[in-house]
Amino acid sequence: MKSQPVNIFFPIFPKNSCVCFSGYVEKDQHVISIYITKLYDKLSLRTSAIESNKKERENQIRIHGHCFETMLAKTQSFKNYMILDLKFHKVNLLIIDGIEISAENSIVLLYDHYKIKESQTPIDFTPFTKLKRLIYEEQNEKQCKECDLNNVKVPWLSNSMFLQHIYVYYQLIQWLIISAKTNKKVTIKQGNLILAIIADVILGCILLQLLLGDIHSISSLLMGMLERLINSLYSLLKWLMGAPVGLKLNNAFNKMLGKYFSYHVQLWWLFLDVSGEKLDLILQVYRYVGYLGLTFQIAVISDMICIATFHSYCIYVYAARLLNMQISGLIALLRLFVGRKYNPLRGSIDSCEYTNQELFVGTVAFTILLLLLPTTALYYIVFTLFRILSLALQYILAQLIYIIQTFPFYVISLWVLKSPKVAGNVLIERVNGRNSPLVVEVQLLSKSLTDLVAMFRPPVEKPKNLEWTNLLSNVLVGKQIV
Repeated sequence: MKSQPVNIFFPIFPKNSCVCFSGYVEKDQHVISIYITKLYDKLSLRTSAIESNKKERENQIRIHGHCFETMLAKTQSFKNYMILDLKFHKVNLLIIDGIEISAENSIVLLYDHYKIKESQTPIDFTPFTKLKRLIYEEQNEKQCKECDLNNVKVPWLSNSMFLQHIYVYYQLIQWLIISAKTNKKVTIKQGNLILAIIADVILGCILLQLLLGDIHSISSLLMGMLERLINSLYSLLKWLMGAPVGLKLNNAFNKMLGKYFSYHVQLWWLFLDVSGEKLDLILQVYRYVGYLGLTFQIAVISDMICIATFHSYCIYVYAARLLNMQISGLIALLRLFVGRKYNPLRGSIDSCEYTNQELFVGTVAFTILLLLLPTTALYYIVFTLFRILSLALQYILAQLIYIIQTFPFYVISLWVLKSPKVAGNVLIERVNGRNSPLVVEVQLLSKSLTDLVAMFRPPVEKPKNLEWTNLLSNVLVGKQIV
């Protein structure tokens, strides 16, 4: 009789029932692992034995057995067979490849068949990962496979959060349909997305009922807010055209910039004033779009903020481009005083001899750019702050959309109800005394909520974080912040 350590994974079942079972054998140099994946009652014993005999001939790693004291006549031809004492979980007979194996060094691991089958989370125990796969194969089922979301980015959609949100929603619905057809059931990740969409629609309808009571009054309120915003910007430009914070600026250049920017603000106000006559229609469209969900309303609000602050963005672009040109000119003219110049063909700094006339013109140009720099920098700093504030507000709205779309309603409900779908942590407890064989019960416990939330988050692309170091470096050199 051959002796070798044996691990037997056996499902928990009522002790008074007499059952037959089947499973799989996995052998290596050190240990034999037996995975029991299917149970039969006494009435179906003959039928299951005949079917198992056919499978045995096709696949030699199958094992069969029963909980009676002696081997049945119908099953004596099996090369892999096991007789188990149901009361003490003791192996009375174990035959592997036609050779009787001593089960003195055996370990019986009792597991919950239903929890293993229903669990959709990765199990932190390699043998149970194999057991789960074998159970699915035994019942001709496929483990849930998550389809990848085809994140095809369309460049022109990035300018509008509303259009981008519609495209992302279309991709999510398409992913949901394909995943449901592939798995033929709703997985945890899909359930999260479905409940998030339902909650999104409900919150959107509630907000519409609270806000859009009288469209005319809301239209007047919005136009009043826009008018106050324009007047505040006018006052800011007049303050900058004077002597802000006691700074001595170039008077002619300062007034030229102030009038130029004020003209753009005036043009934008005329556009908003003409568009204000159609604001009631825009609010009506917003009402119908709002019934699609709160995230659609947030996307529309983000685009409306971009439109309302477009004039300040234009001023920022002009100031940033002007400051960048001045800084680039000053850097190029600084090389003149040390006898160097930039070679665009080689992409390097080369030595160069300048004439007196070139040095004189360069000195005058450097002085002019340096004296005009504080005036440009003041406008640039003020409107850069407006730009950063606008980007921060859009980032907050994008994060709010992301939170609503990925909020784990389904995962939280499964975790609170302790559903076997979220079971993945393994707890091993000994159930017998010190006598051999060792019998332990393996329990599947729910994973932590934070792990489940991260594991089953819907495939929604997270908004890019504001890179403050990159943003600060661009601000210092006058590069445009996109």
